[in-house]
Amino acid sequence: MPRGVLVLFAISAVAALGEAEEWEPEAMLLYNSSSPEINDLRARSTGNERLRRYAKALGMLHRQPAREEDALLAKLAFDKLLDVNPNDDVGIASAYYLARISHRHLDRPDIESAREAYHYLFENFPRRFFGELAFLKYLLLEFYGSDARESPGDRLSRLEGLGDRLVIPDMRRGYHRSIGEAYLTYDLSKTKAYEHLKLAYDIDTSVPETQLDLILKVAELAELHGDLGVAIGALNKFLKVTRRDERRSDVEIRLTELRRQLVN
Repeated sequence: MPRGVLVLFAISAVAALGEAEEWEPEAMLLYNSSSPEINDLRARSTGNERLRRYAKALGMLHRQPAREEDALLAKLAFDKLLDVNPNDDVGIASAYYLARISHRHLDRPDIESAREAYHYLFENFPRRFFGELAFLKYLLLEFYGSDARESPGDRLSRLEGLGDRLVIPDMRRGYHRSIGEAYLTYDLSKTKAYEHLKLAYDIDTSVPETQLDLILKVAELAELHGDLGVAIGALNKFLKVTRRDERRSDVEIRLTELRRQLVN
């Protein structure tokens, strides 16, 4: 994700969660050690040894090229931070990244440990950024990595209501988008997919450039369901947001046709 997108994503998270410490939404930006954000965090951590160690651990985790050796060193650092205090902002963030290491940073991922850790975070830290982010990761692991004996439809029914507790707009968008995409991927219900994707689409974002595929899917499903006004609005939004996308010409043609249908 581009750095500027991460910055705006953090700002929206702050607005939704007034109780979050100032550094928490900034800390979650730090996806690579060369970013100005992590250097800024290091600079501001002067005198705060716990925050300095957290920033150092993030730097190790996202060092390029990615190596398991660096991830394991970061794990040791996050473990120590978690042992000192598992409930403050640094502790919660460290717990999230420990789950993430098990999920994505090992040569042989430990999916079950990651699943349990994500579940613990969202159950014990509701209305917190890393708790809600952990929920989205848990949702994907549960849906796409669960027991194959459970049908996709049953799995969705089990998971669908869990996202009602989310309060951060970006997380709610991610939840509805994940559920809607699942309905499409398994060809379960285009109507349910439209309901969820439309909910995701309706949640404002400061960075609509990250939502182009969602916009087009909503336009397609809206047309399918006879909501021509929604379809036209979505295609207009696509053209407004992007200037160089190779899909622009096709969108312009479709938009002209939908406007003609609406008039007639």
